[in-house]
This record gives sequence, structure tokens and C-alpha cells, in this order.
Amino acid sequence: MEPLKPLIDTLGAPLPVYVLVGAESLLVREAEERARKAVIAGGIAAFNDATLTAGEEAALSFADIARQSPMMAPRRLVVIRQMQEANAALLDALLAYVQAPSPTTTLLLVGEKMPAATGGVDRGTRIANAVKKTGLVLKLDGEGVDAVAFAVGRARDLGCRMESGAAQMMVGLVGDDLSLLASEVEKCAGYAGSGGVIDLKVVELMCAATAETEVWALTNALVARDRSKTLAALHRLLEDGEAPHKLLSNVTWQIRQLLTVQDMMARGLPERDAGLKMHPMALKSMREMLSRHRIDAVALLEQIAAANQRMNSSRVGDRRIFEGLVLQLTHQI
Repeated sequence: MEPLKPLIDTLGAPLPVYVLVGAESLLVREAEERARKAVIAGGIAAFNDATLTAGEEAALSFADIARQSPMMAPRRLVVIRQMQEANAALLDALLAYVQAPSPTTTLLLVGEKMPAATGGVDRGTRIANAVKKTGLVLKLDGEGVDAVAFAVGRARDLGCRMESGAAQMMVGLVGDDLSLLASEVEKCAGYAGSGGVIDLKVVELMCAATAETEVWALTNALVARDRSKTLAALHRLLEDGEAPHKLLSNVTWQIRQLLTVQDMMARGLPERDAGLKMHPMALKSMREMLSRHRIDAVALLEQIAAANQRMNSSRVGDRRIFEGLVLQLTHQI
């Protein structure tokens, strides 16, 4: 489902308060922009649009601004960004306001998340629960978003047609981070031109080459159980500043592609029957690799899932967990 659909559905008649928070910064930015355009449509933005930052003292003036009547417009807009930085005083003021919001103002609370509980009081959750009665709370973490469909849709919005295989290759190369995908799609669309087609060749040409080559080198070394090459590729990627979460996503995507090819080979299926859409050279490389080394799919995916869970919850450090996973996989794949 379109992650912003709940927001879009309310913008014909904007609600008094929206909480737009999440780790997927692209979706948060786009949600704020959609709401902004809808609220100030038909009015003079300069007179009716106030943006504040939660961590600054001026944010405490939000209620006074929100209670003002809009000037030559149907509604006033007040935005408070960086909600994760809000202090107790601001949160208390927000809680009082959202329980009786101005009928002629829309308040947007925007950020990565609502603040954690302090002093045994979870003010952020109280605000969100109060907002649900008269407004909308939208958590935008990218969960449930199909990265391939997102890329195809993004290209369509830019006036291009993106082939499904090209979208799959792009996700395999750059991962499922939506901000990064949007940037890569825009780059490819600029090359293809309005009305153009983004195919495998365009993705190969325009998407960053250095990191993707190193990630394949890492995956290849893992499958070959070559510990020295694995560690060399891993350290090159980490020293180049690649985020462990992104690397895990990329390696997982590539290994899933390998597992699909392995299953196809075992069943004697041709490429078209297996639903594979990838560059012929990539498929040939995978076939050659798998003819020498077979992958234990169940054990492998269990290890990756466990590592991902630890990276999302542990304080040990993403890098250390990812390095440990790679070392485990050199013995397990």
C-alpha cells in the first residue's frame, strides 16, 4: 500500500493535528510537504505558515501562533520539526493543545520519533493517543513498502517507465533505503529523459559502481568460503564508510538471488520459468559460482535474520555484529 495513503485521504479537509514521525526520512519529508501544500492551498503562505524546531525555546510559542486566525486563507499551518528533541515543557504544552486544537489551524509534529518517557511519564505516547481522536498519527519507517514497486512508481512519477528487472537490479545494488533508491531513480530518469525507459543497461551505467562491485566481491568470497578474500572485501567496504545495515541488506538481497538461481538449477527450470529478471552476465556468474559451491539456504537465512535482529536491538554496535555474521558465514554457507 502507498505509505502516505492515510495522510492523502485526509487532505481534502485537513485535520487539526498530524503526527508524522519515522526513521524513513524521505517519507517523513514528503508527508510534511504534501500536508503543507494541502493546508495552505488558496491562501498566502507567508502569512499563515510557521515552522519551529522542537529543541529551541521559540517552539514554546506554537500555541499562541496556532490560536491566531488565518489571514486571507481558510487555515493556518504550524509545523514543529525534530520532535525527538522536544523537552518536557514543550510536550506538556502540546498535550494541552491537542486535547482542544484550534479549528482553523493544522499542527504538524514531525521528526524521527516521539521522545522517550522521562520521569516515568511517556508524554509522547499520551500526545499520540490524544491526536488519534481528532487527527492522524502516521509512523513512517518504510515497513511494508516494496522497494522494487517503490522504484518503479518513482520512475513513473518522473515521467519514465522502469522495467521490473531494472528495478530489481537497482535494489540489489543500492539496498532498500528509500531515500537512496529515490536518488538513484532520479539519476537514471535524468539519463533516460522524459518518456524514456529505464532498463538494465541504464541502471548498470548510472548506479554507483564501486560499492556494488565490492559487495559482490564480498558475497562471492562468502559463497566460496574464502576467508581472506571475505575479510579483505568486508574491511574495504567498512573503511569506505558503508553502513553495516546497508551492507547487510545488500548482501541479503544478493544471497536471495543466488538461492533463487540455485533452486532453478536444482529443478532444471529455465530462467523465464523461475521468474528471474537479471542481467545475463550476472546470471551466468551466479550459475558458475553455484556449480562449485552449494548454499545451505535455511541455516544461512536464519543466521542473517538473527544478526538483523541483534543489529536492531543491541548496543554492541552494528559493525561488530555484522563482522561477526560475516565470519560465521565463511564457515556456514
